[in-house]
Amino acid sequence: MNKIFLMACLLCVLACSCNNSRQYKVECNVNGLDDGTVVQLVPMSHDDEKPIAEATVNGGKFTFEGEIGDSLPLPICVNLRVKDAIGIETFMLEGGDITIEGKATKGEPNENGVSAYNWEVTVKGSPMTDKFNGYKQRRADLDKLFNDYHEQYAQVLQQLSEARQAKDSAREKQIMETDQYKAFDKAEKDFFAQVEGTYKGIVDENKDTYWGPMMAIYLWTYFTADDKPLYDSLSPEAQQSWYGKKMIDEMMPAGATGQKAKSLSVKGDDGKVLTLEDLVKGKKLLLIDFWASWCGPCRKEIPNVKKQYELYKDKGFEVVSISIDKNEAAWRKALQQEQLQWPNFLDSMGAADAYKVRTIPAMFLLNAEDLTVIASGEDARGEALVQKLAELLGK
Repeated sequence: MNKIFLMACLLCVLACSCNNSRQYKVECNVNGLDDGTVVQLVPMSHDDEKPIAEATVNGGKFTFEGEIGDSLPLPICVNLRVKDAIGIETFMLEGGDITIEGKATKGEPNENGVSAYNWEVTVKGSPMTDKFNGYKQRRADLDKLFNDYHEQYAQVLQQLSEARQAKDSAREKQIMETDQYKAFDKAEKDFFAQVEGTYKGIVDENKDTYWGPMMAIYLWTYFTADDKPLYDSLSPEAQQSWYGKKMIDEMMPAGATGQKAKSLSVKGDDGKVLTLEDLVKGKKLLLIDFWASWCGPCRKEIPNVKKQYELYKDKGFEVVSISIDKNEAAWRKALQQEQLQWPNFLDSMGAADAYKVRTIPAMFLLNAEDLTVIASGEDARGEALVQKLAELLGK
């Protein structure tokens, strides 16, 4: 009897071990991908996550297989994508066997020459994905609503666009006084109220588990400190999940005003790695400017920064520009055009991720002595920067 009991316990343990396995296998058969194309599974988040796995397409087939490390949750929400391309298919990766079938259509590259893919696939063998797809459908319904009312008011929107392109403010004002435009404006406000209600409703339905913060990350493009009540609505378990920690880290980044600046590293053309401490050495104030060659507002701010640099460089003011360009040639061309006189780096070591940069320009003014953030965002640009530097260094 004891032997039978022990064997039953052993079988139970083995069964539990199998169910909780961190091993996964995803077999894919996707038409439209050229042989040799590298595809990736990447954790879904607002950060630039490293791929969990890579595979190479052969005859439309490719397989991801391995084990999820303890640093990541399982199940985990992942994006299926072509390496160095835009366009994703999001699903839930679980332990066990999953199959993906369908097609991927390659579209026109974007303005930076980056390839784009549209995925039309079906995921099988993942009950969590079935649940996730229900929420994806709610967002798809909102997309349809958006397209419908924009199509309904296409004529007045076209008229408004033409007036703005012609810089005809009188005509623009006239159009905005029409019943047609007022109807559109109401539809727009109603739509965004519905979006907010739908998104918050999905999070509230899942506030007690990791699904709450996971869906928030999926639905929201980015978080700011203003979104803290959304995080506070989650249960302690949800807040302590991998996704919950991602949320609060983005809402309260180490680059926020008054906080200790986050450490960062950059690499120069000579291959030498410099830390934040190296960059501020011998200085009083440091302005970190995250920008890109394609960012109009970033380049519009450069003349102001140049003027302030000339005024205060001999009083301990330093500027460091860090580009998030993916195209190094475009960055170097912009450097040649702008003739920046301070240190410049292409972000190859995750500096923008460290500072949770979601949009650019993103600027941080630091006290070089204690490495605290004096000002950030709008408070470190334009006239606000002029006044702050005058206050601190103008005497």
